Amino acid sequence: MRSRKSSRGILSRLVWAALRGRPSVGDERLAERGVATEGRPYMSFRMIETQRLLLRPFTSDDLDEFVLLCADPEVMRYIGSGEPQSRERAEMRFNALIKHWNDHAFGPFAVATKTGDEFTGFCGLQFLDNTAEIEVGFRLAKRFWAMGLATEAAKASLRFGFEELRLDRIVAVVQPENIASSRVIEKIGLRYVKDARFYDTDVKYYAINREEYRPDDSKQE
Repeated sequence: MRSRKSSRGILSRLVWAALRGRPSVGDERLAERGVATEGRPYMSFRMIETQRLLLRPFTSDDLDEFVLLCADPEVMRYIGSGEPQSRERAEMRFNALIKHWNDHAFGPFAVATKTGDEFTGFCGLQFLDNTAEIEVGFRLAKRFWAMGLATEAAKASLRFGFEELRLDRIVAVVQPENIASSRVIEKIGLRYVKDARFYDTDVKYYAINREEYRPDDSKQE
C-alpha cells in the first residue's frame, strides 16, 4: 500500500510537470477545433479573478480538501453513479484534472476564495466524455452552495473558453434531477438541446455557440 507521503510526492511531480511552460501535446487537437495555440503561452500559469473568487491551477496542497469534496454524499449525489468516492478514486480524479491541463493546455481550475485562498471546489472546461466537444462543469463544497459562486465561476470559465481559447461551442451535461446545476447552466446562457447519455448516466445536454455568447463582467487577470 502506497503511503500518503509517497502519493503526495507523485502528485507534486505531476503538478510541477503541469506548470512547466512546455508546449502542449494537445495543441494539434485544439487547432482542429478552432482553438488558437500558435504563439500562445502554456495556460497552466493562468489565473482568473472574479468578484469573489480565484480560479487557479491545482497544487498538491489542494488534495486533502479535494478528497473531502469527493467524499461528501450530498456533493456527489448527481455525479456519475451518485456514490461518494474513496480517497483512492478521488486521487485518481485529482491526477486526471492535472493531466488534462498538461495534455491540452486547458482544464478545470481549482476555485478558491479571494479572501484567504480557501479551497471551494473546481470549475472549468474539459473534453466531454469520449467526444471532441468541450464541456463546462463545476463542483463546489456544500458550505459554498446557494451563494452564487458556481454561477460566478462558470461564467468566468465560459468567458475563458470563448475569448481566450476561442472555442466555437461549449456544452454541459446535467443529470435531470439536479435542478440547482441546471439553473446555473441556464443562467450562464446555455440552452437545453436534448436528452442524452454520457458518463454512463442519463443527462440533459446543453450548448451555447460563440455567436450566442454574451460576455459578463467577470474580471480576468
